[in-house]
Amino acid sequence: MTALERSISAFAAFYAVGAVAVTIVLVIALHNLEPEFDPSWRMLSEYSLGKHGLIMRIAFILGGTGVIASGVALWPSAGFLSAGLPLVALGPIGAAFIDTDPVTTPRSELTNRSKIHAGLGSLFILGFPIAATCAGIGNAMQPAAGPLLAWASIIPWVGLTWFLGATLGFGQASTVGNPKVRIGWPNRFNMLAYLTWAALAGILTLLQIR
Repeated sequence: MTALERSISAFAAFYAVGAVAVTIVLVIALHNLEPEFDPSWRMLSEYSLGKHGLIMRIAFILGGTGVIASGVALWPSAGFLSAGLPLVALGPIGAAFIDTDPVTTPRSELTNRSKIHAGLGSLFILGFPIAATCAGIGNAMQPAAGPLLAWASIIPWVGLTWFLGATLGFGQASTVGNPKVRIGWPNRFNMLAYLTWAALAGILTLLQIR
């Protein structure tokens, strides 16, 4: 690794850790600032619709750029196997500018804007575990790196499994938007799992280049 690569990787790693930390703090704050969105059954994206929606938009941007930064930080060790991280990060960054409809909106009345938002969300939700696994495996192939990050890829898969399980088990067309459909917490854990992996990637990168 050249001195320039080391510097870029270190900066990106610091940014990934910081961006994730701030994102988590902002989302926690929104739970208090916008209590009208019950976290047990309302989606994270809906915070953008409240009076403090700008905070959620900033959180989306920070979270997305934090994931991009984790990919940049891992590039010297994982190479092209880390390229999926910046790609899937386009999901939350795009979602910061394209709002969703409330989860209570009937499917037949969903706007095109909301459908695009859902597509961006799917890119991130479905793509991140794959991207994280590839990057983790690529990082583990380096002599100076251990397999910890690859094993940590289990965390995003757990988040995805819980979220998809809740979606498939409760998110049927007739029940979406119903307070009895407890999809909110799986959605939040899903995002926390992804961001935790991105922060861990940054921390391990800093330890590797010391």
